[in-house]
Amino acid sequence: MIAEKTLYVLVGMMMMTVWGNDAVDKQAPMDLYVFAYEWTPQYCYGQKEYKGCNSPNDYWETHLTIHGLWPEYSTGGYPQTCTTEKFDPSIIDKIGRDTLVTYWPNVHCEVGDADYNSFWEHEWSKHGTCSGLSQIQYFNQSLSLLQKLGTPIDLSKAVGGTLSADQLRKDFGGASKCSLKCIGNCLSEVYTCWEESNGVPTNQVDCPPDVVSHDSCSTSTLTIREFY
Repeated sequence: MIAEKTLYVLVGMMMMTVWGNDAVDKQAPMDLYVFAYEWTPQYCYGQKEYKGCNSPNDYWETHLTIHGLWPEYSTGGYPQTCTTEKFDPSIIDKIGRDTLVTYWPNVHCEVGDADYNSFWEHEWSKHGTCSGLSQIQYFNQSLSLLQKLGTPIDLSKAVGGTLSADQLRKDFGGASKCSLKCIGNCLSEVYTCWEESNGVPTNQVDCPPDVVSHDSCSTSTLTIREFY
């Protein structure tokens, strides 16, 4: 499922940890959602060419941001690009550009760059079109999940230091309900799993085995990078 970084137009090769090798041809209704969080200081580490990393939002320094809300099958794999509905940029103003930039940033670009919306466009086109939700519902539901289960205080306090991997898993509901992603021993992303009702994520649930099996944080202690 969670497999490898893939290139997509306008945002660049390393922005999206997508599940390219696990996409399936069928477009059956999803069984659940995977909600993906990004640890932006790690994503920006050594990436001076990413313009948004050079002047980080204060929120990113101590909080996880949104990578995406992804429909998933309980048996593995996921639907993708279920309709041809184009991303509607008017939703940015309806939700609030500052809100999206703070909680769902595209650090490849500076705010105001012509390509800034490409991250949100990608997430809608690949994943949101399989949610059964309208565009504004899809983005608002994602933002709501970040508020419902946001950044654990243990993680915020550990910035620039270390944190027990088991403690972080506990903070996200336990090892069966989350998957941690690391680069080396440095935290990069967190994935949680949610049941859905008519496309709306409701309660956190145990993750399917293939999600749990892709937990790549193998050390007992995680390094929590800070912006430099």
